[in-house]
Amino acid sequence: MAGRIRREDIEDLRERADIVAVVSDYTQLKRAGQRMKGLCPFHSEKTPSFTVNAERGFYHCFGCGEGGDTIDFLMKVQGLDFVEAVEQLARRSGFTLHYEDLSSGQRRALGERSKFVGINAEATVFFQARLYADEGVVARDYLKSRGFGRDEAEHFQIGFATMGWDDLSRHLVSEGIDGRDLVKVGLAVDNERGGLRDRFRGRLIFPVQDPSGDVIGFGGRILPGLDYGDFEPPKYYNSPETPLYRKTRVLYGLPLARTDMASHGEVLICEGYTDVMALHQAGFGNAVATCGTAVGTEHFRLLSKYVNRVVLAFDSDAAGVAAAEKAWQQAREVDAESSGRPFELRVLVLPDGADPADYVQHQGVEALRERVDGATPVVPFLIRSHLDLGDVSDETARTALLRDLVGLLAEEPDLDLRRTYARTEVAAKLGVSLEFVLQTAARQGVQIDRHQGAAVPGRSISHERGRIAAATPERARRERAVLRIAFQQPELLPELWSELDVDDFNHPRARELYELLDACGGAGTDVRQVIDASRDDDQRKLVREVCMEVPTVEDTEQAATQLVAMLLTDRLAGEVARVDDELSQVNAATDPDAFRDLNARRFDLERRRRELQDLIRG
Repeated sequence: MAGRIRREDIEDLRERADIVAVVSDYTQLKRAGQRMKGLCPFHSEKTPSFTVNAERGFYHCFGCGEGGDTIDFLMKVQGLDFVEAVEQLARRSGFTLHYEDLSSGQRRALGERSKFVGINAEATVFFQARLYADEGVVARDYLKSRGFGRDEAEHFQIGFATMGWDDLSRHLVSEGIDGRDLVKVGLAVDNERGGLRDRFRGRLIFPVQDPSGDVIGFGGRILPGLDYGDFEPPKYYNSPETPLYRKTRVLYGLPLARTDMASHGEVLICEGYTDVMALHQAGFGNAVATCGTAVGTEHFRLLSKYVNRVVLAFDSDAAGVAAAEKAWQQAREVDAESSGRPFELRVLVLPDGADPADYVQHQGVEALRERVDGATPVVPFLIRSHLDLGDVSDETARTALLRDLVGLLAEEPDLDLRRTYARTEVAAKLGVSLEFVLQTAARQGVQIDRHQGAAVPGRSISHERGRIAAATPERARRERAVLRIAFQQPELLPELWSELDVDDFNHPRARELYELLDACGGAGTDVRQVIDASRDDDQRKLVREVCMEVPTVEDTEQAATQLVAMLLTDRLAGEVARVDDELSQVNAATDPDAFRDLNARRFDLERRRRELQDLIRG
């Protein structure tokens, strides 16, 4: 949407949003002093390090470093962009957003989306009701045969489309929905006589949701025991492309999987709806599926918001191998666009062509867990598959196959892995020496060995910004404690605080935090204003971290005074040392005025230092 959400609305929404209620949908929070704590939804942990400050509307995890406000949380946990997160939070909070600079067409599109989402929601309710009616017994029996009960059906909002030609259309039209909108959203088609015919008939229905949880389309599966007449319909049938539904941008089960995906940093991509259901039932809550299409760049862009490890649960036949190879190409395209971590792509290899749902049903959860944990990296998988499908009947065919395999090796970004795969997957299985593989690679301009001398493009490695200044750990803790009080309880700070300047902070992170706070108006400045003024995500993270930090002992006016006095005392000690150095270079006999002034200066410094030391002693 080209129009902007009014800034005042965003700020009002931030103020009104109940961050505890939102976060509690993803992790259980318990009170810990003035804050709430729980297990982090973004990484695996046994001891809670995830903290929520309801008063300020912030969260921060001291384990993985994730933090932000309610909008940031929704963006991270659901993989939404900023506008999507704001709109979802507004819907949840019953808050009306206003948009600026919208053309009339864009305003219509905004209203149309809301209307279409509402129609799909009504259709989902209708399909679910039919599943539990008398006519839905055939669908319930099928679910039962696959090991699914009512809990799984309700979790995934499974429904049933009856065999009637227009049961859904007649119901929705009777509810006041325009039949033309049913066609636009892909639920109905115009029949030859100007009426409506349901697109889904006699099928188990799988609602497909976008990352925010809105139903945007449907998938339908034929059922054994139903009479479909003289023709054999396709086993699966999906919604057509609509203003809501683009199959290349959709992953089935994503809203239900995103928390586990973010927590584990891994996603398991299947080929079928029931595979996802079976895997979630077995505890693999990070499973999703494509909707009748190959894994493409849009899917990987979507996944990059949650994970960098992708396990493909595809068939091991020629079609499955081709799908894995194409997915690998798409992942590399997205890697090239991004400055983040590259995707680690693996392939789940199951015996005898079993799919994940069948395998877990017959072999058990632990057996599948071992298979997933030991999933084959994509390059060895493709090499083995090309060897299995390749021709090794004569020398010419073997040479052609070797060149093909070297081409696969060339796409592995890690040089050490290239050499390993060249030895274990290519040389050993083709029955040739590693040296011969290296020579073939060199002729093709492919570097495999680090000593070949060719330059290989790679990712730049980020280095820690700056160098930690020479300061004791105790000094660093003291500086951080002062800044924590300045952000969290500025009313505790003494008047001495105004005497501090940036040179009183030795640690580089403390210096930059003090400079940022000072530039925004000093202690007592609204934290949101400081975060908005931060130069990058790294600095915003630092601000949130200090704002959410829990002190080891209670912060009091006396403690704040002592901390500030300690920093000023250290400064005075340095100034005394400099005066002493100057005194050592002044001759009292030849320059008595300078000698007298320096001694007076030293006396004043020592007197001030004694005053500060009295404050420190309390």
